[in-house]
Amino acid sequence: MEMQQRQRQTAYKVPISALLNNQYVEQQGFEPNYLKINDKQVSRVNLLAVVIDKQVSSSLATLTLDDSTGIIQVRYFNDDVKKAADINLGDTVLLIGKPRKFNDQIFLAAEITRKTNPAWMKIRKIELKKEFNIESDSNGQQQKEAKQQMNSYNGKILDFIKEKDNGSGVDIDEIISNSGLKENEAREAIVELVKLGEIYEPRPNKIRILG
Repeated sequence: MEMQQRQRQTAYKVPISALLNNQYVEQQGFEPNYLKINDKQVSRVNLLAVVIDKQVSSSLATLTLDDSTGIIQVRYFNDDVKKAADINLGDTVLLIGKPRKFNDQIFLAAEITRKTNPAWMKIRKIELKKEFNIESDSNGQQQKEAKQQMNSYNGKILDFIKEKDNGSGVDIDEIISNSGLKENEAREAIVELVKLGEIYEPRPNKIRILG
């Protein structure tokens, strides 16, 4: 019974920023490691975010998630790799996982990953706003400026793909490296363009313009 209780730790709703900016505590024996977030010992999380990168091998799959407060990697090991099979670039996902630390980097070991409606992210942000001091999206001018900036990023990505695509698509890493944008800016632009239907992923890590 005690072991079952350990395995059923509460999956706390948190933003990615809280995972990256709080103390990670390692415990001995069967006691779970945890992040010390506010007054909670967080050993499992419930996260809503957008997939901005995906890498898959036979024994390891990784998703890179962005919830607008930060970016974090989710890892699937061995038999769990198949859990990421149906998740694609640009998907909004609900993730249940455990925080882990390796080489001073926090990542999540995935337990459950499920596609969900992007609208739930807005609701989640409202839920977490007070506890985690997440900025409101209500400032119209900031939204307008952010939209203009994103349109500029999108244009740079599209121009590069048009220039380099020889019919088989352009490698995502090549797009990011040569776009003239910061990595997170380029990834966000790629995800946005996928959502808009401007580009698509004909096969893993390759991007083409639609039409």
